[in-house]
Amino acid sequence: MPMPMPTIILSATPHIPCGRKTLSMLMPLLPLLPLLGGAISAHAQESDSVDEVLVTATYLQRSAQDIAGTVSVITDQEIKQTLADSLADVIRYQPGLGMDSAARGGDEGFSIRGIGGNRVLTVIDGVRSTDMYAAGPSSYGKDGFEVDDLKAVEVIRGPASVLYGADALGGVVLLRTRDAADYLAPGQGLHTELRAAGSSDNNQGKLGATIAGQSGRLGSVLQLTRRDFEEQDVNGSGSLNPQDGNSNNLFWKTQWEASASQSFSIAIDASEREIDTQLDSELSSSVSRSVGTDTTSRQRISLMHNWELQTSLVDNLSTRLHRQRTNADQQTGQTRTSYAFVNPRNPASFRGTQAERFTSLEFNQDTISGMIIAGKSLALGNTTHDMVYGISHEQTETERPRDRFDTDLSTGTISRAIPSYPMAPPEIFPNKTFPDTRTVRSGLFFQDEIALMDENLIVIPGVRYDRYQMDPDTESLFTGTGDISDWGGFEISKFDETKVSYNLGAIYRLNANLTTFAQYAEGFRPPNFDEANQAFVNLGHGYATVPNPDLKAETSQGMELGLRGTTDSGRFTLALFDNHYEDFIESALVGMQDGIMLFQDSNVGEARIYGAEATYDWQLNAQLSWRNSLAWARGHDETSDTALNSVDPVTLVSGLRYQRSDRWAIEGIATLVGNKSRVAADDQITGEAYQVFDLIGHYHLSRSASIRFGVFNVFDAQYARWSRIRGLSADDADAIADRQAPGTNARLAVNFSF
Repeated sequence: MPMPMPTIILSATPHIPCGRKTLSMLMPLLPLLPLLGGAISAHAQESDSVDEVLVTATYLQRSAQDIAGTVSVITDQEIKQTLADSLADVIRYQPGLGMDSAARGGDEGFSIRGIGGNRVLTVIDGVRSTDMYAAGPSSYGKDGFEVDDLKAVEVIRGPASVLYGADALGGVVLLRTRDAADYLAPGQGLHTELRAAGSSDNNQGKLGATIAGQSGRLGSVLQLTRRDFEEQDVNGSGSLNPQDGNSNNLFWKTQWEASASQSFSIAIDASEREIDTQLDSELSSSVSRSVGTDTTSRQRISLMHNWELQTSLVDNLSTRLHRQRTNADQQTGQTRTSYAFVNPRNPASFRGTQAERFTSLEFNQDTISGMIIAGKSLALGNTTHDMVYGISHEQTETERPRDRFDTDLSTGTISRAIPSYPMAPPEIFPNKTFPDTRTVRSGLFFQDEIALMDENLIVIPGVRYDRYQMDPDTESLFTGTGDISDWGGFEISKFDETKVSYNLGAIYRLNANLTTFAQYAEGFRPPNFDEANQAFVNLGHGYATVPNPDLKAETSQGMELGLRGTTDSGRFTLALFDNHYEDFIESALVGMQDGIMLFQDSNVGEARIYGAEATYDWQLNAQLSWRNSLAWARGHDETSDTALNSVDPVTLVSGLRYQRSDRWAIEGIATLVGNKSRVAADDQITGEAYQVFDLIGHYHLSRSASIRFGVFNVFDAQYARWSRIRGLSADDADAIADRQAPGTNARLAVNFSF
């Protein structure tokens, strides 16, 4: 079968407070939309149909064409065909989407239309992923997911707090795992599979095994995946610290159709990853050896009950219970000069002592959550209603233990009082830069799809009430240098806030093949554990980070306006978006006390991001298909009156696929990226335009064996993705060189199924 193609998306959205100005800018473009739609339709009618993609982002199974907004869907078939090894690979060909990363933190989190980090909510089978914790090169991200387990990735582009609550400020990424039925052909009772793959860009080798079966009403799937890898290649003079890593993942899901109206399922997902790094970048005159060992483990268990009730209030009811635990520990061992053993009576000791330093920086989260979702369809007069409503409750425990000690190589003496230079006030370990924190999120939501005018007009209002509570445990707080209240009277505080969010969408069918849509949506993100209550004093370097009990939630308001069309052989979507963000939480210098600089997170930022996105999918004939995706955006920091570095340059992805038969197919994919000249400061790097061409394909050796292959960056272009270099000084040649993408590289995957 031909590869399912992404939906065309062009987005534009006037924000309510400045709607007239924005609409006046966009109005001249609106007459062009039906003309372009007609031109596309005329060409598309010449060939076979394009497969429909179903979306569950609204808790109702809908075609991507029937969503009042932009939802991108990457299917499991696309994930396999593009040989995706990570979440960053999954969105490789999705303009407007990105993945942030850190030196030791790996993939930190998704970026949607220039908004990333904890402002984008990531959910796997209904469970919120671990928060990103930014700690410089030792940040913690979202690498604990195995892409081989995924059935689909759905991305809501834009605010989505009505259905998904807190942290859906910039959008939502929904990871959906596979069921036994996804492996079994009709009438098949058992499926087994062995997988092997290799990637040259990081010398990765992957082995996997799957067994899926259906016996009567009981279906199960068990999947194991092992990866071994090294550091990423860099094209050019740069290089990354040498690494040797591995990961293991177990995934098990069982579903029981208890009756025609009830089903139960349980899913267990467990992953472990360990990376050993030779930290050459940390070597200096005072550090002769530096090695790191980073371990991450994640365990999840999910229970689900679906019930078809068909009562006056509820047609169907879904109950979901989850438990997830993530533990991360970044350990570093160094041979270095230490000033922990300085003796004021011995001037020679001021030169420091050779010592072994051990550092352990942890970040752990434990989440328990539950949700009840109900659906009801009914007819009232000349209207029909498809309603979805529910309640959710989630509790997360977060902790950040830090430990460090130096061992004098000559005497074996151990010290946990670590100064930065001779006679400086030491930092005392173990400590925590913020207290152990319990976060509780509770919400009620309601959304209704109202069909009017013989179902040619669908209006979708929605509302949500959220309560956010944060309770720090001050008894577990160690600042390492004393009570933070000594510095300005700041104290750790509890938070208890409520928020009401709204959305309003509309879909109007111009004819059987052409639809317009519009949506206004809101999002919010409350302050998290470290922003509100980070309490850390470093007397040696003369600064303190103090809590802020007056922080408010960040908020966003966005609109989209667009046009969609389908034909027998293609489909497209055009849209424009305009998103406004208020009360961004940023760290700022708030004063001095006793020579100590006081920093505090405050609501000081406002931003606007607007732009256009488009995709066009066309089945040219029975063998040839063509897909195109375009994203263009502008971002402006309205507080500092500067450009937003987080917004990617204009990007076009175009893929031409040839499939002669079910046995083999080949596709060439070109990624064209424009230059990035608008940056936040004159001394920062700008981005140069580049073009990358990839070649992917597959060949079925037999009914049970297949090969997938890919050659990426075929023409060995030297380039850097904007997310890797943004914010760097234009003069920092070494850092820029180290962030270049790999040159020409290849991947090969072999599957055997029985």
